[in-house]
Amino acid sequence: MNVEIIGDHEFITSVQEQDGVWVLMAGQALYALPSEDGKALPVWSSAEKAEVFAQNLNRSGLLPVFVPLNNFLGVAWLGSSRLQIVDVLASPRYGQESLTYPAAELSARLKT
Repeated sequence: MNVEIIGDHEFITSVQEQDGVWVLMAGQALYALPSEDGKALPVWSSAEKAEVFAQNLNRSGLLPVFVPLNNFLGVAWLGSSRLQIVDVLASPRYGQESLTYPAAELSARLKT
C-alpha cells in the first residue's frame, strides 16, 4: 500500500469513528484557503492536530471547532453554495502537502 492509500484509510476511519471533523475558526470566520473554483477547507481528525497547525501558522485567534459529521455533510457545510467549498484538505500539516479530496467525493466516501 502506498502512503496516500494508508492516509486515506486512516482519515476516513477516524472521521467516521468520531462522527465529525475539526475545523479552524477565528470568531465567526472559517479558516479556508483559496482554490481554483472556490475554497479549500482544511479539516482534522482531532483537535490536537488542528491546534498544532494553527500554532504553526502564527495567527492569533484560530481555534479548533468540532463539526458533527451529519452537519458537515449537509447544506450548512459541504453542501453550502455560500461557503463554496470545492476541496477538502485531510488533516494537513504545516509545510507539507496534504491529501486533498474534491468535496463531493469526500462526502460520498463518508456517507458509506
